[in-house]
Amino acid sequence: MASLSCGVPGKVFCSSKSREGSINDHMHDRPKGLLPFTRRPTLESSTVTHVAVTCPATLPPPPPPPLATEIFQPDNNRLAAWKSIRQERWEGELAVQGQIPLWLSGTYLRNGPGMWHIENYNFRHLFDGYATLVGLHFENGRLTAGHRQLESEAYRAAKKSKKLCYREFSEVPRAENFLSYIGELASLFSGASLTDNANTGVVRLGDGRVVCLTETVKGSIQIDPDTLETVGKFAYADSLGGLIHSAHPIVTQTEFLTLLPDLIKPGYRVVRMDPGSNERKVIGRVDCRGGPAPGWVHSFPVSEHYIIVPEMPLRYCAQNLLRAEPTPLYKFEWHPESKAFMHVVSRATGNIVGSVEVPLFVTFHFINAYEERDERGRVKAIIADCCEHNADPSILDKLRLQNLRSFSGEDVLPDARVGRFTIPLDGSPHGKLEAALDPEEHGRGMDMCSINPDYLGKKYRYAYACGARRPCNFPNTITKIDFLTKTAKNWHEEGSVPSEPFFVPRPGATEEDDGVVISMVSAKNGEGFALLLDGSSFEEIARAKFPYGLPYGLHGCWVPKARQN
Repeated sequence: MASLSCGVPGKVFCSSKSREGSINDHMHDRPKGLLPFTRRPTLESSTVTHVAVTCPATLPPPPPPPLATEIFQPDNNRLAAWKSIRQERWEGELAVQGQIPLWLSGTYLRNGPGMWHIENYNFRHLFDGYATLVGLHFENGRLTAGHRQLESEAYRAAKKSKKLCYREFSEVPRAENFLSYIGELASLFSGASLTDNANTGVVRLGDGRVVCLTETVKGSIQIDPDTLETVGKFAYADSLGGLIHSAHPIVTQTEFLTLLPDLIKPGYRVVRMDPGSNERKVIGRVDCRGGPAPGWVHSFPVSEHYIIVPEMPLRYCAQNLLRAEPTPLYKFEWHPESKAFMHVVSRATGNIVGSVEVPLFVTFHFINAYEERDERGRVKAIIADCCEHNADPSILDKLRLQNLRSFSGEDVLPDARVGRFTIPLDGSPHGKLEAALDPEEHGRGMDMCSINPDYLGKKYRYAYACGARRPCNFPNTITKIDFLTKTAKNWHEEGSVPSEPFFVPRPGATEEDDGVVISMVSAKNGEGFALLLDGSSFEEIARAKFPYGLPYGLHGCWVPKARQN
């Protein structure tokens, strides 16, 4: 692969002598002082040095899919969104078309699966890929960028052994014999064979530490936001244990809230962690009201005084977890007969103040929640919004890479809506679930949402998400939802796939939508670019082309520039 540049004269950002797409690509020398991503020591001197070099023995995986060599074949007419990253790291300054607001000062970090193969073996699902971090650093109207692989144990072990070593979302390592199978069962129940591939989200804690997360508790890894270097494991300093937690905690300057599903006695522990601490403390517990296991809790909402615990009929399934061959619903089972519920827990006492049955639902991502009050100021209900897939769990299987890479022009993306729960707190046994606006406003597609963070847990008007321009096989618009007018504005560029739109408010703003929306877009010609939209008008204000297309990413966070003393 030839040297790459971004249209900035005189600056060469990376070169490679290894073959494109290889997981064994060498890390390359970088120009010093060019970016904030170059200030820390190398990984070899960091705390992530003790990794698995002997793969946990596991069950035989099914044969690889028929796309066994596709990601190694350069094709500029195909989206880079679903291809492995070209190299482990890159950095450089990007040429900007348009104007970046001078007030935008800090770094947007995005995490997501970016490498979907080991040697000649392709992974099968979007959620399987090894984590790739991307950073966009904004300062004085300029934009510098970089990416690098997260150095999890799972990733390092795969590089060393040239094979899968830990259980990913749908991938299972190969067992050599029956004794290996028995050993796999033991290591699975202890959590040793579960992946620490933190490829889902990235959060900035109240004390400034930045942590990448996934749904396994062991998959919590601290990074340096300036360099994108892996700092080491984020170890929880408590005895709560647990193998899984919500991939999306609620993080503010004052607290870290998350849910720990209990697979033995079906329920959820609600836990809190203070800034500067690694110790989780139990606030309360919710027992499941239905089903053989707790419902999947990829995310959950909070209001000003309450934590809302969703109990979805898409439930964890230990039997599926033990399988070597993925089922259509992977680690979950759909149990409509078990019904669906929403539980409300007091943030102050941990007591359950409400628990109601609601219509069946399927959601990955809650948007926000707030409290409705009566004329005396008493909370009468909780309103909770989410990206809801019409109680259709098939969306999980639609995210197989083979489906995403083989779009034929037919409209195959399942419908979705902004689902609005009304959870009464007057003792009523049932809550409501309705569409917050006509789904046609956003093309009956809806996921990957963000809001103005100043409105977390409060009544709000706007949300930003990915919608659909039909026909499509994946969300392909950036959408601004207006809950007051029940309308949507949609940004769309033919053949492109944008990642999660992330809202950054303007410092000192008094209007909720006064800020910018950041997204990274895969273009139809195999290229990619960073995009900035005005949060209010929703017009494009700037874009900056990457030197090559980046894989699709999931979730991000904003790290403001530290103030100078």
